Amino acid sequence: MRRISIIMILFCLLSSHFAFAGDKTTGDKTIGKIKNLTNDVKVLRYGKEFIPVLGTALFNKDTLKTGSNGTMGILLTDDTIFSLGPDSELNLDTFYFDLPNKKFSLAARMIKGTFIFISGLMGKISPESIELSTPDGIVAIRGTKIAIQIKGKK
Repeated sequence: MRRISIIMILFCLLSSHFAFAGDKTTGDKTIGKIKNLTNDVKVLRYGKEFIPVLGTALFNKDTLKTGSNGTMGILLTDDTIFSLGPDSELNLDTFYFDLPNKKFSLAARMIKGTFIFISGLMGKISPESIELSTPDGIVAIRGTKIAIQIKGKK
């Protein structure tokens, strides 16, 4: 019984490590993962759309979409959080967090919908490295939490 417990603990530890390991087929480094989701959600990656599950790894250039009854929460590797409400679309253009070399960058485009953004470590260390854009402008990060609603064109 003890052996099974040890094996299960090791499996859990290894699987959480691989959640941020990266994509071996492209060499891309994981920038975060999906922490929660409900109903109609999709990820667009390399021109292909798929339905994610909890823990799905995220990469630069991923586009996250929620349908009319969907929500999604993501956690980036510096503990930045994005929450997407129904009918939302978010492009994760670039995320780079290299603490030892003090190189940081987060560029995301909020295309439509409702978002909550809570900055992680990058927002505390280098808030000028964060750029959130919307169809009508750019949001400057000076605090740690923002909520944004982008309505569609009439």
